[in-house]
Amino acid sequence: MKKLFLIILTGLLNFGFFSCTPETLADEVITPQACCGEDGELPPPPPPPPPSEDDVTGG
Repeated sequence: MKKLFLIILTGLLNFGFFSCTPETLADEVITPQACCGEDGELPPPPPPPPPSEDDVTGG
């Protein structure tokens, strides 16, 4: 029973190591996609809110 478990474990580990080869990942061309259906530049983030009076006075 122990041998069967080790054989299955070894087979699964080999399958995991060799199922995704780096060569196939390197051959794929990755093209950047626009966010949310937009084709242009992304707008800049909004400015931060002004500091509250507690932050300014230190209190």
